Formats: sequence, structure tokens, C-alpha cells
Amino acid sequence: MPGLLDELIHAATLRYLSHAHGSPILLVHTATAPNAIKHVLPALPREMWAPSLAAVWSAAAAIVSAYEPDDAVPQAELPAVPRADDPIAELLERAVANGDEHVIKFTDTAVDVYQASGNPDALRAAIRARHLIAPE
Repeated sequence: MPGLLDELIHAATLRYLSHAHGSPILLVHTATAPNAIKHVLPALPREMWAPSLAAVWSAAAAIVSAYEPDDAVPQAELPAVPRADDPIAELLERAVANGDEHVIKFTDTAVDVYQASGNPDALRAAIRARHLIAPE
């Protein structure tokens, strides 16, 4: 079950990079909601695991079907991979400076995805969230 959640979290995080312009705040939840379930899974009774996965998958699918645009943003318009000595620390610092809870939650999720996969597009997705979601 945790593996299926990981797959959903990774796919949603990476998809955000090129498709978030449809609804930047709502599409954040396609990655952060399953990540929240993943973090509480150990505290849930095992009989709640499958219904929790089904609910979060259904919610993510509904958001994608309603708000994700058909067209991806061209690669040339997407942010570059961070070049800082410690890109994770820089991304987290900038997310906190942005102040929006969606940017902070998504950046945290994207960092988890990057640390698990090594895919720099997860970090690029966090930058995109910060660019698309204005600070409060």
C-alpha cells in the first residue's frame, strides 16, 4: 500500500511541473493529499489503508480531470534545476519566505520525491509552485 501511495505522489509531483498552470493551488493537492495519507498510514488501522488510498486517488483524479489543462508548458518556459550547493535547503527556505501554505506543503512533498527518486524535476516542480502561487 505505501508503494502505491509513493507512485501517486511521485506522478502528481512530476506532472505539476508541466501542467500546474491550469489551477496551481488545486493541483498541489494531487501530490500533498496522498503524501499526508502516507504519513498517517502507520497510525491507521490496516483495514483503513485501502479505503484511504481509494479516497485520495479518487480525489486526485477528480482534481486532475477538472483542472489540469490539456497542454503542457513548453520545456523552455519551465524553471531550471536549482544549482545551489544545497538546493533542498534553498528551496525550503524560499518556500517559507513565500509564506503560502500550499507552496510550503508542496515543496516539502517535492523534496521527499527528489530524495526518494533523485529526479531533479521534483525540485523544478517546487520552484514552479513558488512562481505560480503568489505569497500571501
